[in-house]
Amino acid sequence: MNRLLLRVPAWLLVPLLVVATACGTTEPAADASDEPTSRVDISYTQISDSLEQDEEVEALVAPYRDQMEAEVETVIAHAPEELTEGNPEGPLGNLAADAMLHHARELSEGPVHMAMTNNGGLRIPIGPGDITVGTVYELMPFENRLVVVTLSGAEVVTFAEQIMEIYGGEPIAGFSFRYHADSGDIEDLQIDGAPVDLEAEYRVVTSDYLADGGGPPVLEEAPREELPMLLRDAFIEYFRDLGTLTADIEGRIERIE
Repeated sequence: MNRLLLRVPAWLLVPLLVVATACGTTEPAADASDEPTSRVDISYTQISDSLEQDEEVEALVAPYRDQMEAEVETVIAHAPEELTEGNPEGPLGNLAADAMLHHARELSEGPVHMAMTNNGGLRIPIGPGDITVGTVYELMPFENRLVVVTLSGAEVVTFAEQIMEIYGGEPIAGFSFRYHADSGDIEDLQIDGAPVDLEAEYRVVTSDYLADGGGPPVLEEAPREELPMLLRDAFIEYFRDLGTLTADIEGRIERIE
């Protein structure tokens, strides 16, 4: 599963530490008298909502809390309709993959041809209505980063096969293909509108989680370039630039029964 971490802004760390220190009571653990070894004192800090509020601490923390709440509530875009994930393709996934490809092409040292993320990492539908920074934190609550992996054309075919055989489809951008469910064959695989060249090299932007073993196995051993951007930040910047969020089903993946 994706790694879930809470990223706390640097400006909030000191007040949080003050709160933890001021609100806790510390008591030594009972001595284990039946142990022949030397005594080890263990202390713990108990924090609960039954403790009285420290007015000095509240005065210190309040400006930082207000600043964080204002940032989270900032409107960055508007979605006229609800955008949801889909299988093998959905509008929310297309939007997310497009955002990744856009920023990877800006940040990477070389060309980036394709993008792939996973539906499991997109935690909520978004819209209709205003999209805030907080909405994007709910959409992508993980600290996953963008990485670019290099695959041969033959490996891209394997990549498409694994996307379908393991997941039944995932959000992609920059390439398209048809999948025959009865035979497992990949047909008409095109990258940037041109047929795949089995001897060429292609570069795919994905998340570090998927490249580290959480995604199609072909990605795990591929050469990679780390990019200095979180997926969440890629979404925030891309959504802000677009202003109005729309996405269509484009036939990026066509499943033939």
